[in-house]
Amino acid sequence: MPDVQVGDVTLAYQRSGEGEPLLLVAGCGQPAVAWHLGLVPALVDAGYEVVTFDNRGVAPSSSPPAPYSVEGMAEDALGLLDHLGWRQPVRIAGHSLGGWIAETLVLQHPGRVRAAALMGSANKPTAWEVAITTVERELALHDFDLPPLFYATQTLRYLPIADIQNDDVVSTWLSFTADLPVWPNPGRLGQYEAALAWSTDPVRTTRWGEISVPCLVLAFEHDVDSPPDKARAAAAAIPGCEFREIAGSGHIGIVTHAHEVAEHLIAFFASH
Repeated sequence: MPDVQVGDVTLAYQRSGEGEPLLLVAGCGQPAVAWHLGLVPALVDAGYEVVTFDNRGVAPSSSPPAPYSVEGMAEDALGLLDHLGWRQPVRIAGHSLGGWIAETLVLQHPGRVRAAALMGSANKPTAWEVAITTVERELALHDFDLPPLFYATQTLRYLPIADIQNDDVVSTWLSFTADLPVWPNPGRLGQYEAALAWSTDPVRTTRWGEISVPCLVLAFEHDVDSPPDKARAAAAAIPGCEFREIAGSGHIGIVTHAHEVAEHLIAFFASH
């Protein structure tokens, strides 16, 4: 996997396919490999050259000392685009924290973005979102690691409640996640600090009306982090924005419902 030095961070990235360029921006703590479980192959088959990368704070990219910011991580992505030679406007899709990064690029560097898909990210902050991110930031701040099973059960919130009530689904999910190593600092603290600062910023949601780049807001029916009603309201505030919702999915629909996500991205980007 190649890498590039952008400012104080080394970003590991991967190129797949040939065709029109498309950058995928990962969420908080999300390894870029998650894109490749289903979404990247579908986008490559649709004729795109897809680049994925690990944000600062997630291996194999480097983890500079905190604090991080969404704006700084957007500059990381911009530096990667420069390295790739993608200086013409490109299509970008971001999930969760990655959607915030994509939104920042749309606002601050509209000449570099042809169209953007904001997935599980565009919403006014909820009390839940602020509370859980505060807890996660505090744990990282104190550099205290609870048992891996604690972090594994925390991720269950990304599934629909019906799945959490299904013993087979929960057992299978935990079998994949309960033995994973705890995401280490300083990357964990840096990304959670960036997420909390973004969630509690009273100004950012007032800027949706300034967006001039074609956007798609893609919501997930059972997303507790970015509820569909709030995502729909955000889409209505973005000029010309399209809104789509993935039925039966939780926050990580990019993995559990990759086929449906790909269909919406392909249709949206085909018209832009």
